[in-house]
Amino acid sequence: MLQNLPYICKLIYESFNIPVIYINEQDALELEFGFHKIDHLFTSQQEMLEPFYLNKDLFPFPLFVTTEYYENYFLIQVRDHNQYKGTMIVGPTLPSELSNERLGALMNDLPVQKDLGEKLVHYYELLPRISNMKLINLSMQLYYMLYQKTLDPADIILKNIEVGEHLLPNEDPHVTISQKREKLSFHHDFMYEKRIFQYIKEGRKDEFLKVYKLSPEKGELGVLSKKSQVRNRKNLAITAITLATRAAMEGGLHHEIAYTLSDLYIQNLEELTDIKTVDAFMEQALSDFADRVRKHKQQRYSKPINMCLNYIYTNLYEDLTLTSLANLVDMHPNYLSSLFKKEVGISIAEYIHQTKIEEAKSLLTFTDYSLLKISTMLNFHDQSYFTKVFKKYTGVTPKKYKDNNYVGD
Repeated sequence: MLQNLPYICKLIYESFNIPVIYINEQDALELEFGFHKIDHLFTSQQEMLEPFYLNKDLFPFPLFVTTEYYENYFLIQVRDHNQYKGTMIVGPTLPSELSNERLGALMNDLPVQKDLGEKLVHYYELLPRISNMKLINLSMQLYYMLYQKTLDPADIILKNIEVGEHLLPNEDPHVTISQKREKLSFHHDFMYEKRIFQYIKEGRKDEFLKVYKLSPEKGELGVLSKKSQVRNRKNLAITAITLATRAAMEGGLHHEIAYTLSDLYIQNLEELTDIKTVDAFMEQALSDFADRVRKHKQQRYSKPINMCLNYIYTNLYEDLTLTSLANLVDMHPNYLSSLFKKEVGISIAEYIHQTKIEEAKSLLTFTDYSLLKISTMLNFHDQSYFTKVFKKYTGVTPKKYKDNNYVGD
């Protein structure tokens, strides 16, 4: 691979007209194609390259950097038999949405002499304009050329958030991803977050929308951008879409469909310009994941059985019986019972119990309801019977389960 680096760097530069340089393991500049720099902004080449010197930890994905001058770069480590050999740096580029007014304001704020104004204008005119998703896609192409490994755009963005690098795009030259986030989360209210992604996993779109539209009593939106509220909302939406992608795949949605949806959502998200539109788009994207999981699950069963399953999901807190379901689908109870077991693999009574116990697990985890209240809400005959059924399907008593899993205050 190392012997092909000059060819690969040149090919990327000539194909996309984006500068490419290569820094070897001694942090020395070894290859350079079309690289521009602003004269007098840096006292030396070493100072110019300083932001790109990495520690030698393994980063098996492209890293994205946005400088205080609005320049966008991505970096890919070059490794041979897992030994660090250097870093390829592609850029600078400018985000396609960067207006001339923003550039003018930037140049007024830069700590440079006024006589450099014309040079700055000329420098920015030389930089290629490329959208952030196109830059991410280019990084995926280059990574594949080097390692023959495919990457997912959502995962790239997610991993850049996790390592605390600058996430593309930034809407302020000093905006950075918070480096102190200990875990990926789009909301500090863990109960709220877990519940909505559980509904996506189960394909319960209506329940998802009910919970999603309810503002949690406590907790604030996680901050992924310190100064730009629109950027912050976009980063939160990207995180939520990525988590929803995982939940949908756990719910049975084919991984290629889930990843393709994720890519499209993130690309479309980056075109939005205000918080209200971003929030509405995120709701639409997450509910679509839940709906697709539901439709995928329904493909396995006949229409009468799907009607029963939907009714059970939406009436978990009612007294569900074989007779009521048979009336729903206009079938004899015995025939429905036989058909249900043939298609689903278990009896209607077992399925109702399993589904109610899953709901009980959520209530035990996310609420401070008493066992008596939960058993009554789910229409069990008494608390003792509820405990017996719960232990049958989980292996532990409701009390023990709550002690081990409760996430409330």
